[in-house]
Amino acid sequence: MINYASPVFVSIVLYTIYALLLLAAGLTVWSVVRSIRLQGKCEDEAAKGLPQRSIALMTAALLLVILGAAWLFSDTKPLHVNGKTFNDVFWLRISDMLIFTPMVLVAVIAVLMGVAEILRRRNHV
Repeated sequence: MINYASPVFVSIVLYTIYALLLLAAGLTVWSVVRSIRLQGKCEDEAAKGLPQRSIALMTAALLLVILGAAWLFSDTKPLHVNGKTFNDVFWLRISDMLIFTPMVLVAVIAVLMGVAEILRRRNHV
């Protein structure tokens, strides 16, 4: 039988996850800032008159709004897992936020793609 009370190398795995999370967050911030800076500097033929800077800013704002809403509306009731109670409100909110944000973003993207397809078909007929 496996002893779950003291798993091996848990601290190494946790610190690796923390480091990768910080690296991913840093790269994301750098990428967003870089893309917003470059939006107005180069004329891309593929843009075809679309407001690239506004779209990038609205996308970043939408992500922050969804993250904030997921944080505010997350459940803080204690969880009972494997006989242990998890009742730290901060981590309960973070886990809910990281679960619900991608779900909402996928739903928003699906709706926007549906609307874009309807508009495309209407304009081509």
